[in-house]
Amino acid sequence: MLADLSQSQRVLPVISAEQSLKMWGVLTTIRDFFLSREFFVSLVAGLFSGILIFLVGLRWRLVTSYLSRERAAFRCMFGAGAIEAGVVMLTLDTYRDLRLLPPEVQQRLGVAPIQVAPSQGHRFFKVFPDGHATAFPGAYGDILGYRSARGAAYLVNVLGGVPGITVRAVSDWEVSSQWKGTFVNLGSSASNIKTNDIKHLQENVWLQDDLGRFEFKDGRVVTIEDRTDKGIILKLVNPYFPEHSVFVCAGLGEWGTSGAAWFLSAHWRLLTRRFRRNPFLVVVRVTIGSDESARELLAFGEESLLWRMRAWIGLGRGTPGT
Repeated sequence: MLADLSQSQRVLPVISAEQSLKMWGVLTTIRDFFLSREFFVSLVAGLFSGILIFLVGLRWRLVTSYLSRERAAFRCMFGAGAIEAGVVMLTLDTYRDLRLLPPEVQQRLGVAPIQVAPSQGHRFFKVFPDGHATAFPGAYGDILGYRSARGAAYLVNVLGGVPGITVRAVSDWEVSSQWKGTFVNLGSSASNIKTNDIKHLQENVWLQDDLGRFEFKDGRVVTIEDRTDKGIILKLVNPYFPEHSVFVCAGLGEWGTSGAAWFLSAHWRLLTRRFRRNPFLVVVRVTIGSDESARELLAFGEESLLWRMRAWIGLGRGTPGT
């Protein structure tokens, strides 16, 4: 028992009065710091910095758009929402073969029936360079015209080259009920659901109709010619999600559509300087067979003050065809 007590006494720490005073001094210093004004200032500053870093992280795509001229121009044309999402929706006008519909359905829809029935169910044909030809059924679902494929290629190549931006090609059926996003729609209101919806928006103050000819609400009319197709590039602020924009690239014929898409891909930066964030509509004429011949014929929309000043002093507008 005495041995155990002696061992216990050896284990217990011995604190001198001098050490006690030092420890008390340290505790007092810590207490005074936590109660001091400097502590609260440091705490508030730290919390504010943390919140700021968190918010910047949430909007990092938008913040970086102010540091890059390319992304800044893209934000101005296509909307801050496109920068934040990092996606532009490219809507393709898919359609179906009329011959797949029974005659009664054709009559109900009010479309003219195909007079010549395809032999053996072969609805499509292809002629090869060596002269031989093949016939085949083709797709029984939605199909896509070559003009839309050409137009899509121009836009994917150019807009997809903007840092942080992805162009996603989708069917108009796939996004027919969606509005959240920035949409570039290929094809007229006869073939593209989204184009038809945009044509009927109250925000569309210029285009009256695009079926067979372009009719504008000021009474002007533009028609196709023997060697020259016509197309339009229409931009509006997305009425349901104003941080996004909606576009239409449509033609009276196939070269008008693909030519309009080429014009937007080639000149979107110039159009940004000209119209800034404002809606606009540009009519282009396109030599049939050459998308790169697209030149401006007519334009609607409020131009920027700098652009108008340049035109007034005779420096030129700089848009092809003007």
